[in-house]
Amino acid sequence: MRFLVLSVLTGGLVAGIAIPFAALAGLTAKTASDRFQDLPAGLQAPLLPQRTIIEAADGSPIATIWGDAGNRVEVSHDKIAPVMRQALVSIEDNRFYSEGPLDLRSTLRALITNASTGDVTQGGSTLTQQYVKNVLLTEAGTDKAAQQAAVEDTVGRKLQELKYATEIDKDLSKDQILDGYLNLVNFGESANGVEAAAERYFSTTAAKLTLTQAATLAAIVKSPTAYDPIQHPQNALARRNLVLRDMAYVTHAITPAQAAEAEQQPLGLAPTTPRNGCITAQASAAFFCQYVVNELRTNPVFGKTKAERQTFLDHGDLTIRTTMVPAAEEAAQTAIFDNVAPSDSVASDMVIVQPGTGQIQAMAQSRSMGSGQDQTYFNYATSTALGGTSGFQAGSTFKAFVALAALEQGIAGPDTEIDSPYQLTDGPDIATCVDGKPGEWDWLDWQPTNQTQAESGANTMTSAFAKSVNTYFIQLEEQTGLCDPARIAQSFGVTQDSDDGTGKPLEQYGSFTLGTNLITPVEMANAYATLAADGKYCKPTAILSVTSNTTGEQHAVPHPDCRQVIDPSYTQTLTSMLEDVIQDPIGTGYDVADPGRPAAGKTGTNDSMAMTWFDGYTPNLAAAVWVGDPDHPNRPETDVSLHGTNFPEGRYIGSLYGSAAAAPIWGEGMKEALDGENLPVLPFTASPAPL
Repeated sequence: MRFLVLSVLTGGLVAGIAIPFAALAGLTAKTASDRFQDLPAGLQAPLLPQRTIIEAADGSPIATIWGDAGNRVEVSHDKIAPVMRQALVSIEDNRFYSEGPLDLRSTLRALITNASTGDVTQGGSTLTQQYVKNVLLTEAGTDKAAQQAAVEDTVGRKLQELKYATEIDKDLSKDQILDGYLNLVNFGESANGVEAAAERYFSTTAAKLTLTQAATLAAIVKSPTAYDPIQHPQNALARRNLVLRDMAYVTHAITPAQAAEAEQQPLGLAPTTPRNGCITAQASAAFFCQYVVNELRTNPVFGKTKAERQTFLDHGDLTIRTTMVPAAEEAAQTAIFDNVAPSDSVASDMVIVQPGTGQIQAMAQSRSMGSGQDQTYFNYATSTALGGTSGFQAGSTFKAFVALAALEQGIAGPDTEIDSPYQLTDGPDIATCVDGKPGEWDWLDWQPTNQTQAESGANTMTSAFAKSVNTYFIQLEEQTGLCDPARIAQSFGVTQDSDDGTGKPLEQYGSFTLGTNLITPVEMANAYATLAADGKYCKPTAILSVTSNTTGEQHAVPHPDCRQVIDPSYTQTLTSMLEDVIQDPIGTGYDVADPGRPAAGKTGTNDSMAMTWFDGYTPNLAAAVWVGDPDHPNRPETDVSLHGTNFPEGRYIGSLYGSAAAAPIWGEGMKEALDGENLPVLPFTASPAPL
């Protein structure tokens, strides 16, 4: 047996391996040699899973995220304290610098012990072999079978590990191997690599590790669970002191006096709790952050399959520059908290989009991310595919699409009068185009009304917008049909929720103009941004760039795909009417939604007064504000009391209307965002002469 072992070990074929005795019994020296020579030799050091940094548009940090093996920051040789290398070599492989990838004495001792027991009870792995094993484990990722194959005690695995170690020892210097190991190995407590470990246990960097700190980290690697200094401090202290003695008496990296002095010191832990994930972002930026993460998980730009996209995200090592503008985010969040408290029966959400680019600058909501009281993991701004809900009834904000259809068809303009009674009890069938097929919607027993009797009588389209007269727009819809309003809305990016996030066609029925389709705030903010951009639609986007931290590679990101979707003259005419919603004393947004500069917008309230909106824009920014009860979307919200910071004693609202709940948030948030970004006061493009 010993002849066989020595033949394999000293025959110039291998440099070190501990092979179970039972497995060796059937091998001759020649067959072992042949098998070894036939093994593949190449092992490429993997790109290590590392932290991903998510940034705002100005480069300020939002959050740091990583997967199961990604809490790592790879550092170069000069960023690792020499004492760290000395400590690790002393305890793990004290002949590392003087021998090859195999420590003959340790391996022979292990082989003889293993042979006497018939099992593997000792190992003779050098740091080079340990590095190989850790590389294979890293490459295995979450593949359980590959993980098992990387550590199983078989002749085949040991020989392969040895072949890889032999080649690595030829290609890399000892310092390179050691640096690779220190960046790769797990130190417990979700700390992978020496930089993350230094931060986790001592709130320092690998470059600044002291003797006792380095010895503690070196002590951990044998068993990160058993020697966890936080969970098992006595075990860690005992092994740390063993490291110090080996440094003094085995490798002579320090003097016995230094070791004795260091042994008297406590562990000296100063732990830093890892802040992983979007939930650690400040306030509502958590939801913006999660929106970005979900975009990486779902958008084919980042991988053809779900598995490819998840691998891309888990590997990390990215800097993701987002479209979030801190001044806009703060303005939106402050406006919400000033008006709606997390504990209120209703919730609120505000999304700000830049016209002409589709860039989402802010995404704020009244309830923070979490599972506690008055918290949620749902992002009320977006669709289910991106971590949100199916959307909410958009209310009278949909009247804009019927008006655009009427302008496009040339059947009505700002001064077109229609008698608008309080209630409509019957009307002609309305033309539809469902699944591309012409049809009709029948009134049956539908009897829609205005909000109050005061809105009744003759109205122009302009006054009907200002007062939000339902019966005016229902009668206008009878003339336009539903095909064009639905087509226009969908060309503005307004769709129903779908499982894959691509959106479904809007439902077409008489209440279309009253906004009974379920729509997300992101879609409505972007639709009104399309109005602000004179009919130029851009897909909403939250990502500016994705860069590899290690290589500097610029990865592809979603393109806004901007295009003109309607004649600018129609949006300009509509804008002139929507300005009156804010500027005319009869307007539903008068005073409460005024950002102090030219602005246009529309209130929205669904038929049960459970959901309210204000969607609007200036030439610089567009925003949608939603206020409602996400848990009871069809329950009328009456006798509501809001407890935002502006109303410490509570603000009573008899009925939840857009003018009372959403418009004040929009006015405050937009004013502060525009001022905070130092955006110029601009006029709207003059509209053509009225039809």
